[in-house]
Amino acid sequence: MFANELEKFHPDLWAYARMLCADATHADDVVQNACLKAWQKRDQFDPSKGPLRAWLFRIVRNEFYQAKRSEIVRAKESTQEIDTQWVAECDLEQRSDLARLLRAVHALKHDQRDAFLLVAAAGFTYEEAALVLGCSAGTVKSRVSRAREMAFGLFHSEGWDSAETVTMSSPLDQLHEALNRIQAMPNAA
Repeated sequence: MFANELEKFHPDLWAYARMLCADATHADDVVQNACLKAWQKRDQFDPSKGPLRAWLFRIVRNEFYQAKRSEIVRAKESTQEIDTQWVAECDLEQRSDLARLLRAVHALKHDQRDAFLLVAAAGFTYEEAALVLGCSAGTVKSRVSRAREMAFGLFHSEGWDSAETVTMSSPLDQLHEALNRIQAMPNAA
């Protein structure tokens, strides 16, 4: 039964990880590790504390941040990796409005970006996102509002150019995936 529920949420978990990671391969790794952890700790899931979906999304989020921390440690240990991090290839697709907007979203503070992606891209209600993030629904509303304002402010700012380039294979495909998934949500408006 747990396996069926886990399989049911897999596409949503992957889409959320893809938005967090901005890389399909990295998202696959994050979701695979998160599903493995969820399976190993399935007996610790308590339905009285919230729905399984929120529990799984929290595991994916934690796995993403754990992977980020590991990347930082590895980058400090390897001077060759540091050199490659500062070299950016020119990609015309990154100059598109969509790529600029996605870079603006990824430039947000982690708390704001997480709330924004859960609500805007994953289709969570404020209450569901609050369960994943471990805060109140009001805090999620505030973070989403500030994230929206900051991202669009950066997007429309003529002087802004993201110093940290987010490599995405196809921003249009990423947007289409998010929109299709949101549209397929049972509570989508």
